[in-house]
Amino acid sequence: MQMKHRILKRERISTQLNNLFDYPLTVVVAAMGYGKTTSVRDFLDEVKANYVWLSVDRDETSAQYIWDSLTRQLAKTEPELGNQLNALGFPMDASQRDRILKIIEDHVYMTNTVLVIDDYHFAHSPELDRLIERIVWTNISGLHVLILSRTRPEMNIDELMLKGYCHLLKNDLFELSKDEIKEYFKLYGHDVSLDTARQVHETSEGWITAVYLITQRYCEIGKLEPGRSIESLIETAVMSRYTKEEAQILMSLSILESFMLQQAVYVTKDMAVAGILQKLSDSNSFIRYDERTENYKMHNIFSNYLKKLLEEQCSGIESRNLYKRSGEWYIESGDVLLGLKFLLKAEEYDLILAQFEKAGMTKVIDRGPQPIMELFEQIPIEVKYRHPIGYLVYVEFHLTSVNMEEGAKLLAEIEQYYQKDDMTPPALKRRISGEIELIRSLCCFNDLRKMHEHQLKAHKLLDGSSSIMNKDMIFTFGSPHSLYLYYREKGEMLWTVEYLDTIFPYFREAANGLGTGFEYTVRAEYCLETGDYTQAELYGYKAIYKAETMDQISLIICANLILARLSMAQGEFDKAKEIMNDLNSKVSRYNNPVLNCTFDLCSGYVGGIMQEPHNFPEWLKSGDMEQSDILYQGMAFNYIVHAKAVLLEKNYIKLEVLCEGMYPLFSIFNNLLGYVHTHILDAVAKYNLYGMEKAKEAILPALEIGRGDNILLSFAEYGIYVLDILKALQKETIMDEYLDRLVAKTAAYCHNLKNIDSEKSSFTLLSEREREILQLIVEGKINREIASQLYIAEVTVRKTITSIYRKLGVSGRAAAVKKAIELEFV
Repeated sequence: MQMKHRILKRERISTQLNNLFDYPLTVVVAAMGYGKTTSVRDFLDEVKANYVWLSVDRDETSAQYIWDSLTRQLAKTEPELGNQLNALGFPMDASQRDRILKIIEDHVYMTNTVLVIDDYHFAHSPELDRLIERIVWTNISGLHVLILSRTRPEMNIDELMLKGYCHLLKNDLFELSKDEIKEYFKLYGHDVSLDTARQVHETSEGWITAVYLITQRYCEIGKLEPGRSIESLIETAVMSRYTKEEAQILMSLSILESFMLQQAVYVTKDMAVAGILQKLSDSNSFIRYDERTENYKMHNIFSNYLKKLLEEQCSGIESRNLYKRSGEWYIESGDVLLGLKFLLKAEEYDLILAQFEKAGMTKVIDRGPQPIMELFEQIPIEVKYRHPIGYLVYVEFHLTSVNMEEGAKLLAEIEQYYQKDDMTPPALKRRISGEIELIRSLCCFNDLRKMHEHQLKAHKLLDGSSSIMNKDMIFTFGSPHSLYLYYREKGEMLWTVEYLDTIFPYFREAANGLGTGFEYTVRAEYCLETGDYTQAELYGYKAIYKAETMDQISLIICANLILARLSMAQGEFDKAKEIMNDLNSKVSRYNNPVLNCTFDLCSGYVGGIMQEPHNFPEWLKSGDMEQSDILYQGMAFNYIVHAKAVLLEKNYIKLEVLCEGMYPLFSIFNNLLGYVHTHILDAVAKYNLYGMEKAKEAILPALEIGRGDNILLSFAEYGIYVLDILKALQKETIMDEYLDRLVAKTAAYCHNLKNIDSEKSSFTLLSEREREILQLIVEGKINREIASQLYIAEVTVRKTITSIYRKLGVSGRAAAVKKAIELEFV
């Protein structure tokens, strides 16, 4: 007997849920089986709400795993947004978090979108809790987050409620009353007495799942069976209807929580599963089919029951095979992190290591570093040694992104193991040694002679080609200035450039094109810093064209910053803005957290020169740089840009204290350009706090470094702050050619800065087409719709929007709409 599940309309729940549109967050807390999911979904459909439904599928502590699952679900209904957020990975730093907030705001701005996160009790991640809190506090216009959970989330819900940001619905709202139980039986054709409804209420305590099971049994036998457990009710009211084959399929699929039809066929190895699932979802409210996502999902009560059966009735080998096939499916579908997790449950350690030997794992690791570390901690050491290349891929990641000392220790242990191992073929031993030498070159980072020594050995041992390093890696370690990383000895900037030019080809060849264009980039940076603008432009463009041949976006970022700084030095500020906007579009397409962070640094650096605070991302304004998504070697550049933001605020006390903390950061790798910036900034702070004498004293160490290598531009860019200090020193010296050149260059820069168009005048520069497109953006049209309405190419729309952003001085869709409305521009 097949009985489709009926939905009981419950006005008191709908009334409470209707309030969700007045709050950025609504939290529904009710125990398992009280119908919160059904009630909410029915309400949203009833009011025709624009909603996205996501679920936390399983108990999970890793924010990255949860994020991967949620964003992949999102991609099924909102492909652009879901794929963009998925590629970025869970935001583990302020830069990435702010970017994600901006992406969400641009997508949902003024749309009244409800984001539902079901089964939130499975998410045991403080990081996810904090991110959702941040989204709620941001109060994005048009976004309403709705959380469904069995337990109260570990958020500051009381404070959010007190300040009007959160609406809380509790368990008692979802308990069925006696009258509602009577109505529920009517849905299935039985007009039971109030006394019968009372008995059901006493047995079920208003628990709708129990009421459903009791109703199903009542329909079959015509009477109540008081005192039955939930498992017994499932057994008699649900499972008794299914054949042995159907029960086996349900048990097999219970490990997935939700699944697509093709996935179910692959995991169960049963081609008949399609018809069976159709039948089961029609006759069982514990299995729901979502037409929008084409996914089946089991109710948690049912899946828990089935998992218990699976443990009791299936052997360990059978269960591991199910997890193995599930892992293979996820990996083939592109969800590598989740696939690896299933393979771990299947104890398929060799298959996990084999994945790390494949091309493309670099991008997976960049997105989910924490899960990768947790994964490797559980793999037996003997398996790691069976897959030396895969293991070395992990060690390289650990060394550059987690802890250099720990990575170096692992490297030494691997080297020692294979030196003693007689079973490894000589050719493989040679390759392992070569890979170790190449990775080890990073342990003596920016000591060029030592790096070259290891890289030369690696080149010979590997016959010119590594199996580990490839062009997908971030060559610049997240720094927007390549030469900044390697220039460490006073008077040796030119030597550094020329030495890098000599030794770099060995590394580039061994690393399969990683760093292509680097030699032109550092040459352009040298010319720029020393005031040779003609050569800086020449090498800057060469760097871009060369880097593009191997898609070296990190170097393309560096080269574009060179061209932007050059344009500003020549007084072409609109051109610099155009360069930065084009670069933003280019970097956004990669959706890489490290690259996004690098662009933020470029944007802040340029904004500091043009005195435009809106160019600084919030994390750089506030100095929120804990676990910043810039790899260790490039990290201290963050502080230069943050200090520029503090300088714009004219908070000179804070700037002086900040400079005190910056010196130790640059001492780690003796980044001389970092010292130059810090001494200049410190001098500016002291000039405004204590006067000229203190300022002259503070800037002298910067001049000493600059004099040794004829550094001009890094001083000139602070021209409006330091010109008076430099002129005061010039008066006290006789025949100082370097200082004379520096004063002249700085004075010229100051003159150019006076010609920057005001923000207000930029609005008048919008063309008729730009105004037309801005109007459509305000109306909520997406690029594809704008292109269709105006009969132009979508790429033309993107380029025009980039121009609009530049002229309005904004960096996103929502910000453009806000500014246009605020200034009555449309």
